[in-house]
Amino acid sequence: MHPTFRLFLLAGALFTLSAAVLPLRAEAAMRFCNGTNEAIQAAIAYRGDTDAGEEDWISEGWWQIEPGQCARVYEPALEQRFYFYYATALAPNDNGKPPFIWSGDKYKFCTDTKAFKIEGDGDCAGRNYQQKGFQQIDIGPNIKNYTLDFKDNG
Repeated sequence: MHPTFRLFLLAGALFTLSAAVLPLRAEAAMRFCNGTNEAIQAAIAYRGDTDAGEEDWISEGWWQIEPGQCARVYEPALEQRFYFYYATALAPNDNGKPPFIWSGDKYKFCTDTKAFKIEGDGDCAGRNYQQKGFQQIDIGPNIKNYTLDFKDNG
């Protein structure tokens, strides 16, 4: 066997072995998972860089998530300790009550009726947006991945 070919085979074997033995790099992200029996739509808010290169509040939505499915709602590694979310079921409950809403009163962010990414959390109405109350997620320090599970009981 030619020495160059032997070296090529050895390199291939080492690459294959290292791919099988070394753990894959975890994908850092925030995921929302729908553990309910109804489709939901969800939004996220976080502190981040705007298009102008300044740091401000950013709200994004809507991710429609079917029962038993998940959506990656924030791609980069999580660098903040606190993130915020708002979600609503897309259909009324079986007993005829309005759809369930996961919201809060303390943290207000702008949303829209269609898919959105909004910079800033002030003067929502003046910018033709709606203001919604979001709930806070405390993911803790040094966490790079987080999954929020929506449940039927809220």
